[in-house]
Amino acid sequence: KLYFDKRLSHDGTASCATCHDITRGLTDQLPTSEGIRKQFGKRNAPTTFNVALLHIFFWDGRSPDLEHQARQPILNPVEMGMPDEETALNAIKDDPEYRKMFKEAYGRDVNYEDVGRAIAAFERTFVFLDSPFRRYLRGDDDAISADAKAGWALFNGKARCVSCHHMNPSNPLGTDNRFHNVGVSARHQDFEKLAVDALKALKDDPSEQKLDELAVGTDLSELGRFMVTQNRADIGSFRTPQILNIGITQPYMHDGSMATLWDVMDHYNKGGEANPFLDGGMEPLALTEQEIDQVVAFLFTLTDDRFAEENQREFDLQRAQSRKERTFRDDEMAFRRKLGFEDRISDQATDKSEKGAK
Repeated sequence: KLYFDKRLSHDGTASCATCHDITRGLTDQLPTSEGIRKQFGKRNAPTTFNVALLHIFFWDGRSPDLEHQARQPILNPVEMGMPDEETALNAIKDDPEYRKMFKEAYGRDVNYEDVGRAIAAFERTFVFLDSPFRRYLRGDDDAISADAKAGWALFNGKARCVSCHHMNPSNPLGTDNRFHNVGVSARHQDFEKLAVDALKALKDDPSEQKLDELAVGTDLSELGRFMVTQNRADIGSFRTPQILNIGITQPYMHDGSMATLWDVMDHYNKGGEANPFLDGGMEPLALTEQEIDQVVAFLFTLTDDRFAEENQREFDLQRAQSRKERTFRDDEMAFRRKLGFEDRISDQATDKSEKGAK
């Protein structure tokens, strides 16, 4: 009930379900989320599918557990906008149904800590793992197409997705639960200036609520994990998202800047956007158009069977869009730089061979 209760927002227009809608892949399918008074934050709403299996929360990992995460949006001025915990509780504490439910569940009156516990308990029921790919791993060779099988091989090989998206029966979510700067929107950022501004703001007010406000509603959002650790190595780094049900949780990336999985693959194929803090593992992949299609075909096999119709519909829409527009495609970067890298390696090997012959 709390998950859907708009009374927990300052103007009665938003609830958890506003940004994490079960009919929209437990997201809002917007680039960045709309909160109270038609305000938009700076980050894409991650799906709450399978959050019971995650170990750290938010794009920058500022919440260590689901209970903590569930309490933050209520007090965020952009999201639900309650000025403090007391105001939030006053909106619901006299509801006789809540009073009864809290007594039964926790043996005490309505309080803010238990609000977080109750929302988290509900979110832990969102477990959706039964995908065609899961059946394939269990031995059903017909569960996925030949293109998807080729995509799985590329995922673990040439496309290098497995570098961050580890996926096996013991890790079904496909995330390393770590943070990486993969160059999303990096060309638009002055990371050095943002870092200086962030350090000053957090020194002036080091509170948890201030961090949440800066991370969601200001340009400092682009600093990612740095906002939590204040470690330069974390500038522009964001948590590796889970990829289960990825076909129905569009748009993609921390800022929702990529509308299709073809856009995502184009971004990685060119090695991301260069910046001083780019993850060392980012480099051009030289994937052909057929290979990109195959990886995307594989990614669409990761959606739970209960959403099969929506998944197929989204695949068709994204494929059609990819044939018309590829905003992030850059074949020159994807192939020439990759070939240049391989040529240098070849030249080095030749030099060593010639020196050895002498």
